[in-house]
Amino acid sequence: MRKKFDLNRLVRLIALFLVLWGGKLVWEQFGRPASFDEALVETSFQYWFWLERGPDLAVQAGLIFAGALGIAALLPGARDKEG
Repeated sequence: MRKKFDLNRLVRLIALFLVLWGGKLVWEQFGRPASFDEALVETSFQYWFWLERGPDLAVQAGLIFAGALGIAALLPGARDKEG
């Protein structure tokens, strides 16, 4: 038995191809820096932040803790289950 031709699937595949191809074109145009100055890179915030991992880890731990507190606030407590 032959499968029916699915026009919806073909349209989705073509749309996916066009999005990927467009992303490739945008990356080729804007993905690379125009000039690379090594002295400027070594004085940048990104370079310092990459070398100093302590602040990054502290911020990540704080965000995880805040997320856990947010989830705990949404869950019902012991008093809510009784009544």
